[in-house]
Amino acid sequence: MNSAFHRFVDNIVQQTDAPLDEKEDLYEELLVHLELSYAALLREGYSEQEAECKAMASFGDEKQIGSQIQQAMFPYRKQMLLALVIASLLFSFAVYISQLVVEGDALITWLLLSVSVSVCLLVFSLQPISFLNRRAWINSLLLIHLFIYLLGVGFASSVDAAIAAPLTFLAWGILLLTIALVYRTTIFDYRTRKQKLKKQVMILHALNITWGIFITSATLFFLWAFLAFSTGEFNPRILLFLLPLLIWIIAYIVQIILLSKEKKKSAYMVALLPFIVVLALLFWWFGGIIR
Repeated sequence: MNSAFHRFVDNIVQQTDAPLDEKEDLYEELLVHLELSYAALLREGYSEQEAECKAMASFGDEKQIGSQIQQAMFPYRKQMLLALVIASLLFSFAVYISQLVVEGDALITWLLLSVSVSVCLLVFSLQPISFLNRRAWINSLLLIHLFIYLLGVGFASSVDAAIAAPLTFLAWGILLLTIALVYRTTIFDYRTRKQKLKKQVMILHALNITWGIFITSATLFFLWAFLAFSTGEFNPRILLFLLPLLIWIIAYIVQIILLSKEKKKSAYMVALLPFIVVLALLFWWFGGIIR
């Protein structure tokens, strides 16, 4: 067993976001190709060391190969992430400078949060980190990014009217691209050998992501409305607006666990829970307004 070949192939495979079973197949396939090339070079009269070096050199640079395989598996995802990061950074600094110049004050905390998330997305899109599940981290960062830039839409609309229009347009473009990437990385880039469950998993992911976007947006809106009309004192009722978000997160996790155990009906029943909670809260909210 050639340890240099194993290291070489491992460096290639670790740059992909493929699931473990596909990584194992890719690893074996690349290793077989290297060993066949190595054996052919030995038959041609090269020494073991020369054959080893030539076999790896014929493959090319491992980082470039890994990047090409990743691009073939998930076309244009890297470019979409880079476009999102560039647009997000431009928007963040434009909003901050506009608030600072026009209003004389700006939200440095929001700027730091938005820039930090964008930089993290940039790192994960460019540099593979072998000991982390890059797909899961990118998904998590995209959801955080979506939440931060939903707030950014409000900040953009609060500056001078001449500046607000292009900034708001850019903000909505960033949100749409973020949502497209969330759907893509979670649903369309989903890969599994369990073909029987693949359709069910994709449906539940699509349903939950749509619910998550709706619930997050509604939560921010109702929190803003509640705080706008409050007296400034803490009211425990405000925590009720966070309840759908919490239930959605828990229900999402439970659905995936149930589906992994092939309990499809139970998973779909749990998927209805956030919908029921949101309806109950809406009846409570509008009932209170009518009374």
